Amino acid sequence: MACYVTCMVPGHASAQGVEGQNGELVQVIQSKKSFPETLKAFKAEVSKAGWSVLNVNNMAGVLSERGFTLHPVVILDVCSGTYSARILSNDDYRPISAFMPCRVSIYRTSDGKVFIARMNTNAFITMMPPEVAEVMSASDEEIAKVITKTVH
Repeated sequence: MACYVTCMVPGHASAQGVEGQNGELVQVIQSKKSFPETLKAFKAEVSKAGWSVLNVNNMAGVLSERGFTLHPVVILDVCSGTYSARILSNDDYRPISAFMPCRVSIYRTSDGKVFIARMNTNAFITMMPPEVAEVMSASDEEIAKVITKTVH
């Protein structure tokens, strides 16, 4: 089982041994690979799982153009058409699009460690209509598997 770091409030992180405990907003797992290797492996695992990378946002790169110096931070928008279509095909569920696509952040800290972070779907899934909750739970399980394969 992977050890996740969960963030309950900005600036506060605590190690948790179990993924998906309710209450935390973000789940973070450390990669055993370098930043470039983690980024490459994640993209490959996303593709193998039948998902798509819609956007790659190089935050450190964009901010460096504005005079800021940061360690690497890349935010990827990933999507499974199978899950997205189930939500977006229903007009009543379209407001959920504000949570889409799935966003995954890969970053390196000042001490050289590499992490993957994502939203903890379980923290708010109970607020969703049952069909949406089912779709989000299934997609969450898949992306968790992608991340686990990426970091090992």
